[in-house]
Amino acid sequence: MPPNTNYICVVGGANLDIEGRVPGSLLLGDSNLGTVIRSPGGVGRNIAENLTRLDIPTRLITALGRDDSGTWLHDLTAKSGVDLTDSVWSESAPTATYLSVIDGTGEMMIAVNDMAVMDSLDVAAMQARSSTLENAAAIVVDCNLSSECIGQITRTQTDSPLFVDPVSVAKARRVTPHLASFHTLKPNRAEAALLSGVEITGKRSLKKAANVLLDAGVSNVVISLAADGVFFANADSSGILTVPLQGVASVTGAGDALMAGLVSAHLADLDLEDAVRFALAAAVLSAASTSPVASDFSAESIQRIINDKIIVKEETR
Repeated sequence: MPPNTNYICVVGGANLDIEGRVPGSLLLGDSNLGTVIRSPGGVGRNIAENLTRLDIPTRLITALGRDDSGTWLHDLTAKSGVDLTDSVWSESAPTATYLSVIDGTGEMMIAVNDMAVMDSLDVAAMQARSSTLENAAAIVVDCNLSSECIGQITRTQTDSPLFVDPVSVAKARRVTPHLASFHTLKPNRAEAALLSGVEITGKRSLKKAANVLLDAGVSNVVISLAADGVFFANADSSGILTVPLQGVASVTGAGDALMAGLVSAHLADLDLEDAVRFALAAAVLSAASTSPVASDFSAESIQRIINDKIIVKEETR
């Protein structure tokens, strides 16, 4: 890590994940037999726990309701090693909840999130935590924050690289005014299309969309393509890394593992292609688990996937 810094600061959502899982195809408009699992979740929270499992000291700035779910979520996250000292407790809004339904292939079919508590993470809250932000080796932000709050973070950051996850198409527009401040932007295909204004239909349009974002000032663009792998681009290189279909238990949390891998690889001073290779292996490890954060998530487990040489590069020319 850079001198005088020894932690990553993650700013984003933490929520109670309620996941319904059906063994086969989802039957809409009817009751489906299956299982329901409760677990700690949230994009920011998952990234923070993954970083901690990679032995990287991590501080999480999030918002929790002053309720049983908030206490449960705080205590489990703190037990994993994440520092929540700077997090906000709301007396009025309940702890965020994310309800999803997963089909027999491990794909998320539909989800509903109640994130009203995130309004507690406003500009004033970020100003009060400016020291934590200024002194971080890197900052990770998810777009459960408002655009104004993201703007305050960009004004606070000094030399700390800023990694950003748009979270969803509905929230992706929040980053538009701030693109020039981003070290790494990790959208999925739909989010990249929205932010770039380019309809993404293949490799050429992927590269065109990335170039729009690079021209806007983003240093590194990493676009998640779900089962088709990950596209990456910066001023020096671009490409797609793919991996054969592995045993997918749940895709919930895979994108969060991907982001944690990118941050870890940056700290290790890897170039973008090797960073994305490490991050994609982290996502593969996560997807093999039914939990949003894999219990065996570690640098050693990720490296074993890389050593298997199952990750292949495709050129985008």
